[in-house]
Amino acid sequence: MKSRTKVITSFLLLWLPGFNLPAQKATTDTNSFPVDSTQFFTFTEHGFAYGNTGNSIPLVNTLDNFQNYRERHPNTGNSGSPQKQLQLPKSSYETFRARTGTFDYFGYRKDNRRFYDSEKPYTKIHLILGQKEELNVGVTHAHPFGKNCNVAFGFDRIRSAGFYQRQNTNNTSVNMNGWYRAPGKRYAMLADIYWTSVNAAENGGIADDEEFEFDRQIDRRIIAVNLSAAETSQRMRGAWVKQYWSLGPVVDTLTKKNDSLYFKTKIYPSWAIVHTIGISDEKYIYEDRDPKSGFYANVLLDTNFTQDSTYTWKVENGLWLERFQLHDQGKIRKLFGKVGVRHESGEIFNDTIYKAFSNFLLDGSLDFKKADTASRKKLIPDANLKGWFVLNGYNKGDYFIHAEIGKRAKYNITAEQKRQHPDFIYSHYSGNHLSWINDFYSSTQSDLLLTALKFFGKSNLLGATAGVHNYLMPVYFDENYLPAQFAGAINAISGRVYLSLGTASFKTKTDFTWNKLPGNSPIRLPEFVVRESIYGNFRLFKKALQLQVGVDATWLSAFYGDGYNPNISQFYIQNTKEIGNYVFIDAWLSIKVKPVRIFVKADHLNAGMFGRNYYLVPHYPQNDFAIKFGLSWVFND
Repeated sequence: MKSRTKVITSFLLLWLPGFNLPAQKATTDTNSFPVDSTQFFTFTEHGFAYGNTGNSIPLVNTLDNFQNYRERHPNTGNSGSPQKQLQLPKSSYETFRARTGTFDYFGYRKDNRRFYDSEKPYTKIHLILGQKEELNVGVTHAHPFGKNCNVAFGFDRIRSAGFYQRQNTNNTSVNMNGWYRAPGKRYAMLADIYWTSVNAAENGGIADDEEFEFDRQIDRRIIAVNLSAAETSQRMRGAWVKQYWSLGPVVDTLTKKNDSLYFKTKIYPSWAIVHTIGISDEKYIYEDRDPKSGFYANVLLDTNFTQDSTYTWKVENGLWLERFQLHDQGKIRKLFGKVGVRHESGEIFNDTIYKAFSNFLLDGSLDFKKADTASRKKLIPDANLKGWFVLNGYNKGDYFIHAEIGKRAKYNITAEQKRQHPDFIYSHYSGNHLSWINDFYSSTQSDLLLTALKFFGKSNLLGATAGVHNYLMPVYFDENYLPAQFAGAINAISGRVYLSLGTASFKTKTDFTWNKLPGNSPIRLPEFVVRESIYGNFRLFKKALQLQVGVDATWLSAFYGDGYNPNISQFYIQNTKEIGNYVFIDAWLSIKVKPVRIFVKADHLNAGMFGRNYYLVPHYPQNDFAIKFGLSWVFND
């Protein structure tokens, strides 16, 4: 406690004088500091600038929110551990799935592909160090080869021993991707390959919550846990290629090379035949050298050693005819899109369970964008419609449809509906402690969302989202770790408000979320989630150094949060322990000098000051007070 008091005192001495020092200038200089934009951009598969205007996002190196490198969500108490998002379930574009991943926030996967575009090499290194051997390191390097090719490499790693017994994590992910456009624009390609590995010890949570909450002892390593010899390992890897063969107006241009003149043929892509092919696999393993510990109700197969594993692989192909947004030497058409077919097939293995699966789908999209080329201002609303339908296979009859209309950076209305067979784990599973075969009905999810943004003043922003949601016959894991299906529909309402206010020298950011769910819902979320950040923002040494110092707070209202089952690495509903109604406070100081950013953070500064009920998952306390150090360095040559 004395050491923490010193930290708090030191922080206040740093923060208060710094806050008051530039106050006089703030009255005349209310402009926020300019965005530290660069000439480096990233884009997704659908933002590729080939036949379309593209949708690139600038890679910035700002200080804002740098210290909050990973938002606080329910997890099992350590960096790199299983995590559950504090939001209503979202539809995915996938058809057949083995299971919902509790480590999906980490690493590279096929659903978070990012490509890079720059005129010169770009390298970014970030490093996070914390107590209990916490290490979070990431490296990104993108290298252009002329104007029509870029290759990028990514590396991400999380490692931590944790505060409690059997809590160590060791997660690693690597990725390489790139894109190419032929100089004549007849051909283009995107490619990606990734490998993500997760290794996490499983302690089953602390054995006695009351002993932890009321005991005065400080050493977390002597607190008894439920599992002494269990661990989870997961691996995901894949490779993917997307190719374009373009059709369109052909133009012969006169080109000079080595004092010789010659004609060069160039296509302005108007249409294209598009093909994708990808292969991926997933492996999930749970091991326990003490199956008779009593944590699980049953031991079905082996009393000496548990090794439950699931393995699945999948090959995906897609073929489309795509009509591009651009045509006739850069002119823009209003209506464009694609139509085609997709096919996927693979196998899944789990102990004695084997299943070969395949799906054949119709897939397409349609976009409408009207542009005033004279003023170069977009006249909205823009509209987008996309979806797929499974004609035959394991997921026959499933479909996904997404429609939106809106004006970028002002408002957006989105309607979405998905019908899908449950993930395979809900229907079939065989292990040492759990086993089931179910024949569940497909579930349907419907969402209607309205989002609006309003910029006012010179540095202020108000954003709001309101949504209505319907979940028809959702599947979930019940209190006994067993899959179940809700008989009926769940209607939910959600709302979110984001407010950023301030001057050049003082800023506040508020993120307020509201979820309204019926009392019998198997979807469990806190009704209110509040994230608040208050900080000073200063330029020193002739604006060569930027300094921010502030406090972040996260508060959740009380609710019966989902428990965690280590055996299948899934969350389940429980009705015995209420969590939440606790505020997590983090104090921090960060600086930026040209391409270098550094922060020092007092994470969970108030741990133990208001009791020890700081759970976000039942029986898994969050980390205690810890000092964390962060470094980010961008090289642009």
